[in-house]
Amino acid sequence: MKKTKIVTSIGPASSSVEVFEKMVEAGANVARINFSHATIEERETVVSTVKEVRKRTNKNIAILYDTKGPEFRSGVAKEDGISLVSGKTIKIVKEDVIGNEERFTVNHKTAIDALQIGDIVLLENGLMKIEVIEKADDYVNCKIINGGILFSKKSLSAPGVDLNIPFISDIDREDIIYACQHEGDYLAASFVESAQNIYDIREILKEQNREDMKIIAKIESQTGMNNLESIAIAADGLMVARGDLGVEVPMEDLPIAQKKIAKMARKYKKICIVATEMLESMKHNPRPTRAEVTDIANAVYNGTDAVMLSGETTTGGYPVETVRSMASICEHIEGSITYSNIFADKKVENATDAIVKSVAEAANSLDAKLIVVPTISGTSARLISNLEPSCPILALVNSEEVANRLALNYGIYAKVVNIVSDIDELVALAIKEAKEFTNLESGDNIIVTGGLVAGKIGFTNLMKIETL
Repeated sequence: MKKTKIVTSIGPASSSVEVFEKMVEAGANVARINFSHATIEERETVVSTVKEVRKRTNKNIAILYDTKGPEFRSGVAKEDGISLVSGKTIKIVKEDVIGNEERFTVNHKTAIDALQIGDIVLLENGLMKIEVIEKADDYVNCKIINGGILFSKKSLSAPGVDLNIPFISDIDREDIIYACQHEGDYLAASFVESAQNIYDIREILKEQNREDMKIIAKIESQTGMNNLESIAIAADGLMVARGDLGVEVPMEDLPIAQKKIAKMARKYKKICIVATEMLESMKHNPRPTRAEVTDIANAVYNGTDAVMLSGETTTGGYPVETVRSMASICEHIEGSITYSNIFADKKVENATDAIVKSVAEAANSLDAKLIVVPTISGTSARLISNLEPSCPILALVNSEEVANRLALNYGIYAKVVNIVSDIDELVALAIKEAKEFTNLESGDNIIVTGGLVAGKIGFTNLMKIETL
C-alpha cells in the first residue's frame, strides 16, 4: 500500500467526476486548486467533483488551495502566445494590453518601477530570459537574451531585485476567505519569506473561524531559504516549490535546497511536499523519462510526505496514467527503504515522543501490518507519520473534516467511527477496523496506540501490540 501521498492539480483535463475518480483510484490523495488560474466557476466545479468522488470511492480526499501570493506574472497574451526572438526587444508596460511581440503587461504594475537597466527578468521558470536596456515612467524596454513562446499569466522573476510586492494583496485576502468558506483543508501560501507571513495568514483564518485549516509554506526564494527554520516552526508544512525556487537560487543548489527543506520539515514534525515538473514529459507522453522516475524516487528517499503534479494533471494528455505512474514509483521505492534508520536518531523530549518512537520501532521490529490510532484531532497519527513507520497507519477519527485533512500525511489512511474511551473497547474497535481495512491473517501483528483515554488532544500515552 502506497504511503507517499500524491497532490494533483485540477484543471480542464481532470475536473470531471469520471476522470478525477479514476485518478483517485490510481493513487491521488489531494486536489489542488490554483488561485492563479482557476476562475470562480472552475473552483466550484472542482469542489463539487471532489465531494462526489469522496462519496463514490469512500476515500478521504483533501482540498488544497494555492494562493497567488506576491507572485510576478505576465498579463494576458494573444491566443497563440508571444513569440520572443533572441536579439530583438520587447517592452514591459504598465498599461493593460493584450500582449504581442512588441509589448506585454504584468500583474503588479509597481514592480516595473523597481526594475533598473541591467536587471535580468526570467520568464516561465527561467525558460526565457530578457535584460532591461531602457527605463521610462510607464515601461521598461528589454533585450531578448533567450527566446521562446510566452503565453498568458506565466511566472516572471527578477533575481536579486526587491519588487516591493505586498505579501497579502486584497485579491489574496479574498482568495483566502474563499478557501475558508469553500471546503478548504489546506492553504498553500506562495512566496513565503518569513514567519510573519504565516502569522498574517493565521489572523485571517482566525477571523473566519477556520484555525483548523493547515498552512503549507511554499519556499520559492533565497530569502525563504534564509529564514527556513523560523518558517518551519510557524507553518504546518513546507513545499519545495522548485519552479520559482529553481530560478531564484543557482540551479546546482536546488537539490541541496530540497534536502534541506525536507530535513527541516522532519525536524519540526511538519508536512513536506516536493513539487514542479516531477512528470513533466507525461503532459505529452504516456510514459515517464528515466530521470523523472529517479527524481520521484529521490523525493521519497528524502522523507517527503507528498509529491505534487501540476500541469501534468491540469492540461496534460494523460492525467490518470500520470497519477498511476507516480503511485507505482512511490510504492516501489518505499519498499526499499531501511525504516529503522529514519527514527534511530530521533530525540525523546516527553512521554508522547517516547510512545511514538516506540510504536515506530515496534512496527519495524515486529513486521507489523498496521498501526491503528484512535485520535480526536489527528495529532497522534501525524506524530507517528513523521517517523515514517514501515507499515500504514489507520487513523480512527470522529469527523469527516479530520479524516480529509489526514489525506496529505505520509502513510495515514483515516476512517470515521464512533470513538470510545474505555481501553478494552478501544482495542476491540481497533482490531475490528483493522480487519476491515486490510487483509490480515492469523499471526499478524498490529499496534494500537493513541491518547484518547487521557482525554487530551495530542497526548499519546497508550501502546498495545495485538497478535491476531
